[in-house]
Amino acid sequence: MLRSTIRAVVLGRNVPPMWIKKNRLDRPQDGRLPIPTQIISNEEYFPTSQTPEQRKVELLLKEWSVQRSKTLGLSRREFLAGSCGMAMAFMAMNEVFGPWFRVHASETYDPEAYPELWPKSSFVFDVQTHHVRTDGVEPLFFRKLSAPFNKELAGVEPQKGDLQFRNFIKEVFFDSDTQVAVISGVASNLFNVLNSDEMVEGRERINAMAGSQRLLAHGLTAPFFPNFLEETERMALELKVDSWKFYPGVVERKGEFPFWMDDEDLMYPFYEKILGLGMDLVCVHKGLPLPGSSLEHNHPRDIEKAARDHPGINFIIYHSGFKAANYELPPGDSYIQEGGYLPWTTDLVRMREANPDMTNVYMELGTTFGHTVITHPNVCAHFLGQILKAYGADHVIWGTDAIWWGSPQWQIEAFRRFRMPEELQEEFGYPDLTDADKDKILGLNAARLYGIDPDEARKALPADGLSQLKNWYGHEGGQPSNTQYGWIKT
Repeated sequence: MLRSTIRAVVLGRNVPPMWIKKNRLDRPQDGRLPIPTQIISNEEYFPTSQTPEQRKVELLLKEWSVQRSKTLGLSRREFLAGSCGMAMAFMAMNEVFGPWFRVHASETYDPEAYPELWPKSSFVFDVQTHHVRTDGVEPLFFRKLSAPFNKELAGVEPQKGDLQFRNFIKEVFFDSDTQVAVISGVASNLFNVLNSDEMVEGRERINAMAGSQRLLAHGLTAPFFPNFLEETERMALELKVDSWKFYPGVVERKGEFPFWMDDEDLMYPFYEKILGLGMDLVCVHKGLPLPGSSLEHNHPRDIEKAARDHPGINFIIYHSGFKAANYELPPGDSYIQEGGYLPWTTDLVRMREANPDMTNVYMELGTTFGHTVITHPNVCAHFLGQILKAYGADHVIWGTDAIWWGSPQWQIEAFRRFRMPEELQEEFGYPDLTDADKDKILGLNAARLYGIDPDEARKALPADGLSQLKNWYGHEGGQPSNTQYGWIKT
């Protein structure tokens, strides 16, 4: 039953009545808020019901935004789509959860306060983004603005794939501070939306439009794919994929099977192959087990041996191995177990503590940061504190799982504003989360791994085609949609 249910969800059919796409529930647009107020599923886990605390945040934000928008002479939607609405969202979070976020009251009524308090100096590199179906919701400004900058799009009637492509650009590059991103997916023919060839095609279109390197692409692969090593070579040489993505805990079905990253027979020939091809970056989904998949193979226990046996390969552990069995927990419950144990992230933490020389393993934040920061900021602090203490700020990588959660801007804002309480630093020995640390995590670390010079990028990107298009979009009145595209439980 569990497998058939999640399969139905992924395929978008026969979905139980208590499930609904967040963007459908939010229509008309006045229902959209700048931050999610309940867990949104990226189709890798079941979402939970809205917690009482999240409900309070939502009600406060709606109440306050009505009052403030009237004062400023704006519609509620206009207010919530701007920086003042975003700041008010974090004030509501602080009101309910406590002072976890740095926010000043002036930001909620003065649009000029935001750029003064939060200068956009960070290089933002998101290593986990996705295309999703948008149910026909077309970003109208993009249709209007595209032609002058990209003759490929001029006079062409949009197709479904183009809508995904255009919406992706709007949400990720126009409505957020993201400057470079990686397009990703699931290495499975059963559950993936885009294959490697399609992702590379999207990469080439966006980079050609920009005239600079804005998008990179994963090579989705697995040992159960036909001609595994030959296909690896093809993707490296012909597609020129930028790194590799594995999903070891895949559902066992139709020739696909779970596997271990330290399997010497299945995986070690792959490592030898990519090193011979001059590639050294492997991304691995760990944690967030897909219902019906192998719970055991989603655990990161295989990372230690694989990493130690291959010091020349860098392993990025997606979701930081966070188990997040949130569909098994009642609303409002905490994930923290006795002794501060966070399943399974703490296992990766202990792995690094036992192997201080294992410096080729990196922790990625996609979805884990997003869903803990809006449900349990305390859990989020322990999560960040543990991985920062064990791995260091230079081994934590920014990812958002956009656009499941909508534009990644709210996550960027949440991370910039999030503070590590002194009491947790004193009690657990967590390091402070400084602005310099945040700059590393938001983009400098990923840039280093992917061989991108952030200083050169900062010089080139403001003048490229995508930046020109973004500026025009803003001048024409373009606004964030405040849309989230994943699934919620009603």
